[in-house]
Amino acid sequence: MTLGTYQTPVRQHQKILGSVLCVDDDPVVQLMLGDIVRIAGGDYHKADCARTAEDMLGQSRFDLILLDRKLPDSDGLLLLRTIKQSSDCPVIVLTSMNEDHDKILGLGLGAEEYVTKPFSPGELSSRVRSLLVQRLEKQRQTHLDPISLGRLFFQAGTRLLRVDTAEVYLPPAESRLLHAFLLEPGVPQSRDGLTRYVCGRDWTAGDRTVDVLVARLRRRIPPGTAKIVTIHRFGYVLNRVG
Repeated sequence: MTLGTYQTPVRQHQKILGSVLCVDDDPVVQLMLGDIVRIAGGDYHKADCARTAEDMLGQSRFDLILLDRKLPDSDGLLLLRTIKQSSDCPVIVLTSMNEDHDKILGLGLGAEEYVTKPFSPGELSSRVRSLLVQRLEKQRQTHLDPISLGRLFFQAGTRLLRVDTAEVYLPPAESRLLHAFLLEPGVPQSRDGLTRYVCGRDWTAGDRTVDVLVARLRRRIPPGTAKIVTIHRFGYVLNRVG
């Protein structure tokens, strides 16, 4: 099958498994990837060059990246190396460069998959879904592990928040919000991403759920421990204090 004969498949409504960034400058390929990601259960986002992708990665958290090698402003493998230096996000490299040494290089830089074009949409969708499920399961496992940030200790499984000797059991929504912040302290979190993590739905204009939960959570965290900072028109970030 070639890209020129691609037919848009029927989209299926299902639970979102994770957020996927597709980095490719070909609009036809992006059209295909959008359907592949959605059918696999992913929330589709796109970038047409390495610089745009880097900006998006600096602002949002993604659960999987589909990455073309021949980008207009960079070799995709340079972006792959940058991603893997600061994140454990899985990456599938998509490319027409199918020599053995290219594949070895891509996998050696940390790519989970190296897929050559033209590819089967069905097979790629299966790989995308498999990686999203694996990452979701890994994230669920982290709920069993306690997280510390300075004097703050949090056990997501029991919803226990302890600061020094003071303890409180958080309500479920506040617990999920704090957990989202503590998984990536210092990393800005968008309202959309936080709403999906906490509420299991997309954020819409006028939805104040996360803002209300942040206000409540701020009252739980003593000054001098950590601080939830508002990022105008984007979301929030949890920073350690002291």
